[in-house]
Amino acid sequence: MNRYDIPYFNLPFFYGWVIVGTIFAVNFSTMATGTFNFGLFIIPMGITLGTSRSFFGWVQTIRLVAGGISSTFIGKLLDSHGPRFLIPTATILIFFSMLGLAYISKPWHLLVFFGLIGLTGLTTPGTMMSSVPITKWFIINRGKALAWATAGLGIGGIVFLPLTQLLIDNLGWRSTWIVLAFCSITISFPLSLIFLRRQPEDVGLHPDGISSSSVKSTKLPLPPQEFRWTVSNAIQTKTFWQLIAFFFLLGLASGLSEVHRVPYWIEQGFSPQTVSYAMAADAALAALSIFCSGFLLDRFPSKNVAIISCIGFFFATTLMMVAGNGFFLFSSTTLWGLSVGIHMMVMSFIWADYFGRTFAGSIRGVVLPASLIGAGAGSPMAGYIYQAANSYMPVWWSLFAIYIVAAWIVSFVRPPIRPNATSQLA
Repeated sequence: MNRYDIPYFNLPFFYGWVIVGTIFAVNFSTMATGTFNFGLFIIPMGITLGTSRSFFGWVQTIRLVAGGISSTFIGKLLDSHGPRFLIPTATILIFFSMLGLAYISKPWHLLVFFGLIGLTGLTTPGTMMSSVPITKWFIINRGKALAWATAGLGIGGIVFLPLTQLLIDNLGWRSTWIVLAFCSITISFPLSLIFLRRQPEDVGLHPDGISSSSVKSTKLPLPPQEFRWTVSNAIQTKTFWQLIAFFFLLGLASGLSEVHRVPYWIEQGFSPQTVSYAMAADAALAALSIFCSGFLLDRFPSKNVAIISCIGFFFATTLMMVAGNGFFLFSSTTLWGLSVGIHMMVMSFIWADYFGRTFAGSIRGVVLPASLIGAGAGSPMAGYIYQAANSYMPVWWSLFAIYIVAAWIVSFVRPPIRPNATSQLA
């Protein structure tokens, strides 16, 4: 028996879909780790620890900066070794960090444990851990596969947002961290260790499950040859730097809003449980839009889909500023969720779309810090603005300008011009 005769690769369908299902579960579990649900902890933890809103912004910044520091290293590891051992290792570190959060007594402890969580690279926005493996297994069906895998984030939000608030109300925030830690590791660790593989060629397969022989026998289209863009090739293109600027601005907008939307709505007079349901609706619409945008990305230019996300964020912010009643709460969060889902898909798809799959991890490892720096700067900035103005309104006004400029930049993006190296076809 050779290395390709492993029984569970002899399936009636392409093994890449097993990778997709596993990444879906991993993404689902990350919604328990203080990402989208972190806003629900701000008020109770702030009361216990005596910390300000701006400090919680710095907590978010530390997590993002740590993710940016490790991203280049993680990207190279994903290209060379794949996610099979990276994700379980990250899950273990996240598990013990979340247990540590349950026992903290000083505000700076938050910085330490969220810094460790950030270093894993599994919980940062647009995480490479869960998107790069998909881009390596698919070319023709890349958008559809990314949609199914990324939907785990939306479904996880639907489950863990109301569950987190329910646990906080009944057990307190300390015990909630413990319960969520076990939820995360129970799902991610065994599945990723058993099922994940680096790329189809490692197990005798081809992207999308289509080879030259199957094309001849079934008349299926052969996946197009992709130019093997290296990091050094990519950074010499105008497209690379336009996308860097776009994702920096969207990262900044995310930092300004992500942590602070929950306390903003609570301060508008809505109960924490109602806000948690609205945020779950946000996650539900994100999951729905992930599916829709996945099919759109397979059919239309990715930059056009990116512009749609900016438009959605613009109008969701408008509804948030009105904040008159429950209609505006749920209208804003659902439209925001639709836009988030589209943006997550664009972030995962567009780099491989323009620069191929061979060095997708290395390229994403170089560019990810741009969006993380933006998000890291935005979180404490919003906190300081709130403390100075005693209102989030100046923050929301700044979002309008950011989304307009971001949409304008990405509208000029064109496919990069290949260097004269025809031998670099994958």
